[in-house]
Amino acid sequence: MSSDAQIGKFYKEQSIFLTGGTGFLGKILIEKLLRQCWDLKKIYVLVRPKKGKSPEKRFEEFFEYPCFDLIKCKNLSEKVFLISGDCQKPHLGLGVQDVKLLKKETTCVIHAAANVKFDQTLKEASHNVRATRDVLELAKEMQNLKVFVYVSTAFSNCVHSHIEERFYTPPMKSESFLGLVDDVDDNTLQAITSKLLGEYPNTYIYTKCITEDLVRSSLQVPKVIVRPAIVTSTIEEPVLGWVDNLNGVIGILLLAGLGILQSMHAKKNSPALLVPVDYVANCTLAAAWKVHRSGTTTIYNYTGHNKNIITWGRFIEIVKPIGWEVPPEKIVWYLCFKLRENRLWHKICVFFLHTVVAYFVDFVLICVGRATIAVKNYRRLHKAMDLISYFAIRRWSFEQDNVLELWDQMRNEDKKMFNFNMEDTDWVKYNRDSILGLRMYLLKETLDTIPKGKKKLKILCVVHYAVVALFWYSLYKFLMFVASSLSERAKSLDYLEGRD
Repeated sequence: MSSDAQIGKFYKEQSIFLTGGTGFLGKILIEKLLRQCWDLKKIYVLVRPKKGKSPEKRFEEFFEYPCFDLIKCKNLSEKVFLISGDCQKPHLGLGVQDVKLLKKETTCVIHAAANVKFDQTLKEASHNVRATRDVLELAKEMQNLKVFVYVSTAFSNCVHSHIEERFYTPPMKSESFLGLVDDVDDNTLQAITSKLLGEYPNTYIYTKCITEDLVRSSLQVPKVIVRPAIVTSTIEEPVLGWVDNLNGVIGILLLAGLGILQSMHAKKNSPALLVPVDYVANCTLAAAWKVHRSGTTTIYNYTGHNKNIITWGRFIEIVKPIGWEVPPEKIVWYLCFKLRENRLWHKICVFFLHTVVAYFVDFVLICVGRATIAVKNYRRLHKAMDLISYFAIRRWSFEQDNVLELWDQMRNEDKKMFNFNMEDTDWVKYNRDSILGLRMYLLKETLDTIPKGKKKLKILCVVHYAVVALFWYSLYKFLMFVASSLSERAKSLDYLEGRD
């Protein structure tokens, strides 16, 4: 390690307790620490059972992801250790021995676990608050704790149009919120949720805001809150365009690229606050170093760089031609995705391009004796898109003084190793790499499938315009029939009036 590098030196001999380590950001945090900070002592990763797999089984398969390819040659079992637990259980579901171990060994906590679904109930979302409270309670008894890092979201205070790097007054104190969730039955809680949320768009954002205040009022050690915006695929490392989920913009790109999604309600001039996951990880690790050095609690709005913000309109202008260049072989319809600023027009387009198509597909499936899927899945998609559109039709401004100061205070070697500066980001190249990453890591399609995708896209183009022509011709014939019928009726009335 270069003598000029300070961040790596900070993590030397550190024992890190990481929640959310099996998530998108968590994997990149672990990979980065193991690749650049091998001198750290240990990383304790909280893992819960999921989809019938035990924590041990999930941990055994953990390093099979492509994002770990660069470090598979290392003896990872020397550095990374499983902590069996669950953020949705009381006291994180930790065993007695693990609690003792964490209290004795941990020097740095990175709490990145959260249920990020926008459509979860308030009861489900309450675990975002409860788990953070339990992590903080555990951290209070960690004998050698140096810094506590909490990964929030840039939209935690989105009820304000201008968001500073400071704490805001929450809609409810954490203890009152958790007491309410515990005391009120599920049906009543569901009935009063919209009133509780008020201006907050969903339960995820609501609980994130409450949780930030909980972090503010806990612990005496330096604390970091990192607020990333819309987290997207990797821009540099460990591999270009790596992604492992369908959340947010990633899901929109994939479904639009497959021809499944045709319309989105968004303002073309609204900023698309996209931040690569590897840059978020680098900013998070650098922020922990900086705050430990300064000894003060600090918030970082990581929303890109204000001098190089991309709008939703520009984003679509970039990705549409790339979609034509590298269409997936699994494409199901012609690419005609558009942003629509008028909500009514968007709904009309959704009806004809999604709903009508879904009913037709299910009708065909019924005819061939198969289970229907299209209408149900499109309803789920429409619900998700309505929740996402909230962030695509509004405009926020974010203060970034702390982020910029952090970058300025980093040494040159640290800037190379922990880059998160987006001032000169090439959005065309990044989006191309992201789309290729979607094909490779989510659709499991290699570059040699591109010719097949292009051929299929050309066929779907002909079919699409044939269907459009047939629709307009049918509509024309229907309107002519209606006009003819009305004309005949008018003549009949004239005849009857004349006879009288």
